[in-house]
Amino acid sequence: MARYLTPIRLGILILTEQYLCGQFASSGQLGVLSFIASHITARAGPTGKDGQDAFVGLDAHAVEILGPLSKCASDVPGRTAYDALLQRLWKLDGLDAVYELFERLGQVIAPGSDPEEMQKVVSRASPLSQFVRRCSVEFTRLQFADTQALWAAFVAWRASTHAVWAQRNPDAAAHYSEVASSSRDRPTNARRSMTEEEGRYVSAEDTNDLITSSVHHLQKMGTRVPDAMRRKLQSWIHEQRDAGVQSLQHFLAFFEHWRSGQYTMALESLHRYFDYSLIGKGTSGGTDNMRIYYQYALLHLSVLHADFDCWEESVDAMDECIATARENQDSACLNFALSWLLYLRQAKPDNRVSAFGSVSGLLGGVAGEQDEISFLKAKARETKHWSLLSSTLLEEAKLDMYTVPNMHPEPRSEAVTDRFQTGSTTKSVELIMQSAFVNVQHNLRTLMPATSLFEGAAFDRLAQSQLAARAHDTIQIVYGDQAPLSDRTRSLCRTAYGIAQSGRCSAGLDMLRAYLPCVNGVLKLEQRVTGFMNLLQLMGSLRNERLDAAAYYHSQLLPLRSLGDPELDFELDLLEIDLYVRRRDLDTAMKAVNTHIRQNEGHSPADIANRLHFLVLKSTIFALSGQATKGFSIALRAASTAARLRLLPTLLEAITALAIILNDLSEFDAARRLLDAALPMMIETRHCRLTARSFVTIGEAHVGLAGTTCAPDSSERIQQIRAAEIHVERGRELYARLDDTSGVLDCLVMKAQLARWRGDEQLAARADAQFAQKLRDRHEAAE
Repeated sequence: MARYLTPIRLGILILTEQYLCGQFASSGQLGVLSFIASHITARAGPTGKDGQDAFVGLDAHAVEILGPLSKCASDVPGRTAYDALLQRLWKLDGLDAVYELFERLGQVIAPGSDPEEMQKVVSRASPLSQFVRRCSVEFTRLQFADTQALWAAFVAWRASTHAVWAQRNPDAAAHYSEVASSSRDRPTNARRSMTEEEGRYVSAEDTNDLITSSVHHLQKMGTRVPDAMRRKLQSWIHEQRDAGVQSLQHFLAFFEHWRSGQYTMALESLHRYFDYSLIGKGTSGGTDNMRIYYQYALLHLSVLHADFDCWEESVDAMDECIATARENQDSACLNFALSWLLYLRQAKPDNRVSAFGSVSGLLGGVAGEQDEISFLKAKARETKHWSLLSSTLLEEAKLDMYTVPNMHPEPRSEAVTDRFQTGSTTKSVELIMQSAFVNVQHNLRTLMPATSLFEGAAFDRLAQSQLAARAHDTIQIVYGDQAPLSDRTRSLCRTAYGIAQSGRCSAGLDMLRAYLPCVNGVLKLEQRVTGFMNLLQLMGSLRNERLDAAAYYHSQLLPLRSLGDPELDFELDLLEIDLYVRRRDLDTAMKAVNTHIRQNEGHSPADIANRLHFLVLKSTIFALSGQATKGFSIALRAASTAARLRLLPTLLEAITALAIILNDLSEFDAARRLLDAALPMMIETRHCRLTARSFVTIGEAHVGLAGTTCAPDSSERIQQIRAAEIHVERGRELYARLDDTSGVLDCLVMKAQLARWRGDEQLAARADAQFAQKLRDRHEAAE
């Protein structure tokens, strides 16, 4: 394989010779020169989905590459620059003609060039001269076998233009056919089809550039190399023996094994990559380059260990990386390592403390995570490392959501929610907006989807479901394939889960099924999509009261707890408790809730919203077990803390739980007024089950008011019963949208009782018929 020369570059050399000889009209010279410049300065790189467009220039035929020249005029009337170039291409009848071409081009930049042979002389410092000189030098270095292979590839490459050339030059084509027949070089369709498949010819430099670009794409997007692209890369790499290409080959294999979940093979490929890098760089760059490669090897090694949940090994590798970066005074590597170490402490705070656990390990003194964030932001602004600044702002936003100083520092007895650190959603939104501004100002495209994810999470905490959905849709619609695959997967899973919560569980499942092929082969993302599919199926089974099917999906989801995905684990915990409640196994449900509360107490930083949600569930279970008074103080403190921190969805859950408890305590008017104030915001959240339960609870409060505060047969009592019927019917409609069988049956029973209380036997009979039909449908679905 040639180091630099390819059939495409031979064609560009012929075009360059024509341009220097003035064979193009003045109106077409600029277009021809632009075409030449675009090819001598272009680099291989993946610009499309999964890097597929990287092969457009390397794998295309002459008719595809040279086609734009048909818009440029030549010096012959009626002929384009494309026609003139084809005429010169087909004049090359053997290696002798190629040698003559390089001899003529060598005179273009020679000091004593003859102006009669060439109308123009190229300056030695120009890009065109550098291109011609490099091609000439590389051609002289080729061995004879490589020269023959280059010529055979050139014949195959130009074969696609034979039909157009023969139509314009019939006499020359006939002569060429005669000569080719005698030399077994027929330009027939059958011969061309064979050479088109065998004549792919790529230089070593193109292969090196393509592998580098592919590695960059894998590192940025988190995808895997497509099968067709991998096969071509392997065949091209096999033809080379260059140490640099072998090094990149192992780096490419490292990302492939990493994304496919092969931890051992990824580790081995990473070691081989840096071994070859040290050999290649050590011979020319000396010890300094070897030390620089070593610290980046440790950086990649730490990320690899963390992705496979080897947290202690990850911390060890990061400690050594920080020490090496400090020794080599590599501020970029050091800042990134500190940022990654901050992430490690937030992901697994129970691990062994690192020697560089905070900035205090570097600067001395006592420092915390906020000090480290301030340090990283200052260094990012100082070094103008804007991607580090944006990511640090997002880390600070996450930290403020979870662990900012307590707003009530004084000790409190029997405190349920004030004993631990709490978060600030409004401050987090401000930091996310700052990160978005940095992304737009400095065109940080790869960080924009991550900022949208944080933005959607913040809007969810503020009960702005519509804005959260738009933030997630932005990643799919605006950024598309330019967004990292992990960000696209997370946004789609959140979108599908939100759709399911609004009552369209089948639509969310269809969305995930359609997306599953996009993450095929990327193990963790494939497991995440499969996990959310099982979550939606578990949710649908619980709503349909198919408890055996729900138990099956629950057993399928249990192994996914090892993924360490907090979002997936939290949703699974909620559905698991719901399964116990629907089985009327309240003791097991209470044990599970207490276990999760204790885990959140011992985990710092722990999401305050998750802990408050489990506290609300605990109060609800107390109410279901007939111990409403025990759950009242828990629900009240949870609602107070959620309101103070503006965790509005959790606040609405707590308000609903309080209303249920107040109804059990016969405080019907307080329950009604509480839910009347919160109901508009509940409807905006698109959380159908919470809204349905609130409507039913308001209906129960109206029934309680009719029975305790109204005289028998009074108009006020009739009004209360009618209001209860309206709210119960609204709740039934929402339960029907969710396909929640248990909720619909409860509403129909209440509807029939209220109708009989009013003396409307016809309405009661219809409700009984609907109840019986719903029971038959459930039995048929179970069978």
